[in-house]
Amino acid sequence: MLISVRGVDYYINYVTEFDCMKPTLVCLHGFTGTSQTFHFLHDIKTHNVIAIDLIGHGKTSVFVHPYRYTSEQQVKDLEEIRDRLNLDKIDLLGYSMGGRLALAYAFEYPTRVNSLILESSSPGLDDIDSRKIRRQSDNRLACLLLDKGIGKFVDYWETILLFDTQKTLSQIVRETIRQERLSQQAIGLAMSLHYFGTGTQPSLWGKLEKEYPFHPYFLVGQKDVKFVSLAKQMNQLMTESTVIEFEDSGHCIHVEKPAAFLATVTQLLE
Repeated sequence: MLISVRGVDYYINYVTEFDCMKPTLVCLHGFTGTSQTFHFLHDIKTHNVIAIDLIGHGKTSVFVHPYRYTSEQQVKDLEEIRDRLNLDKIDLLGYSMGGRLALAYAFEYPTRVNSLILESSSPGLDDIDSRKIRRQSDNRLACLLLDKGIGKFVDYWETILLFDTQKTLSQIVRETIRQERLSQQAIGLAMSLHYFGTGTQPSLWGKLEKEYPFHPYFLVGQKDVKFVSLAKQMNQLMTESTVIEFEDSGHCIHVEKPAAFLATVTQLLE
């Protein structure tokens, strides 16, 4: 269903039938993804499962003022969505880009979060030079989207090292991922890169050492060396957190190892 939040129409995907007596897991997808990527979580019995198309993606608004793409505004939107859906405290699952938003939300509204599950995500970049380099890289990608279109961008995006482990997936799964990416609007992805990229979003590293009322779980694929390292760094700062590594998996665990991912998330929610 679509709900209007401060001028942005957000698509809310009810992955499971809603039961007001159950707690709710809210899922946030990654860049070029949609809420549909979490469809396999329909087997979770203990919670309602809701997934949201983030701004610029899927069925959610694309053509809105650029400032609505910023981290601060998306965090406010997520809080209003929680309130509008009459949810008290939520369990929050975020993948990659969605994980950065989930972390920002949890830090802003800690009493609204039961548990925080981050899949292959990070608190952003803390170093000024690294942030500048990343912004330049994201801006080049945005230009590719706007100059060459979504098709050429997806052709390139499929070849980056981050998704190298997906080459071993079945043709059906790889085609499903490709079609999800191709379904996006180039302008929406470009805006997301420019205003909500890793180099643009405010760094959250400085907030990791504070105490929070929720337990953070950092899920990473063992082959995703960069994010394994990031998860361990985060774990050292958030002493109450837990790192969970998945064997024979890269960046997108829920696609590469869906059964193991489902079993782990189910266990964490119990």
